[in-house]
Amino acid sequence: MSTAQDDEELRLRKLHQYDVLDTPKEDAFERITRLVTAVLGVPIAAVTLVDGGRQWFKSQQGLNVSETPRDQSFCAHAMLGSGPMVVRDATLDQRFSSNPLVVGDPDIRFYVGIPLRASDGTPLGALCGIDTKPRDIGERELEILGDLADLTMEQLELRLLATRDSLTGAMRRGHFITSATRDMAMARRMGVPLSCLMIDADKFKHINDDWGHAVGDDVLIHLVSAISGELRSSDSLGRMGGEEFCAFLPNTNLHGAMQVAERVRGAIEAMRIETPGGCVQVTASIGAAELTGLDATPEEMIKRADIALYQAKHTGRNRVAA
Repeated sequence: MSTAQDDEELRLRKLHQYDVLDTPKEDAFERITRLVTAVLGVPIAAVTLVDGGRQWFKSQQGLNVSETPRDQSFCAHAMLGSGPMVVRDATLDQRFSSNPLVVGDPDIRFYVGIPLRASDGTPLGALCGIDTKPRDIGERELEILGDLADLTMEQLELRLLATRDSLTGAMRRGHFITSATRDMAMARRMGVPLSCLMIDADKFKHINDDWGHAVGDDVLIHLVSAISGELRSSDSLGRMGGEEFCAFLPNTNLHGAMQVAERVRGAIEAMRIETPGGCVQVTASIGAAELTGLDATPEEMIKRADIALYQAKHTGRNRVAA
């Protein structure tokens, strides 16, 4: 049975797959929040995504901050509901009457939020409208807000499709490098370690030759699932080409990366892919590298991990090297 902590870890992993947190404003989302303010006649609207300890605004109107603590978030409550959450007067609601956003700036009184959910139902955040005076809301307004929430999720899904490999769901190479560049900048700013893994399926050409490309594709899908199962929500995974993948591991030194790599190796070795022609098994070789002061780009880290990967292959495959 899953625990609340397990569920939250899975939710955060799903949220981070969209790779939208801390990204610049985008017109598509700005138009949606402008429509919310116009349709509802409210001074404040936001597309809110609820991260581990904060709510972050992908778009907002009428606010002068980009995020607030999660424990102050109305949207963290709204996203868990099955429909709209309406708070007509926050000062009369026990959940929010002492909230700093109610007793202080921006003096929230009225709130309405529609959950933003991934296609599998995972709650990500909410589309909300806020007023500084108590009020009510009609059914027609709620219907329109629901339509705008659907449009918001369509934009998030389109964004995801544009950055994800269509077969495996791993990041496309270009987008992965952009994400890794942000990881490097953050590691240096915070003075914490950063490592990467290069992961390559062993003798994958033989699988395609012996079993066919459809089975080969299925193997890659299972491979990414096995890798992702050993990564944290803060880690990222990209498809670098063919059967080769790269993972960036924030706040992880080389020793920790080797431990992750060994777990990934074991998870891949344990896979059993059933096909009409029989059971297919695969192993992987993995190379690891840690960020150094000489690395100017993610590609330099990846190159060292790649060298370690080929060392693993040349010494027997199905192993980890650094």
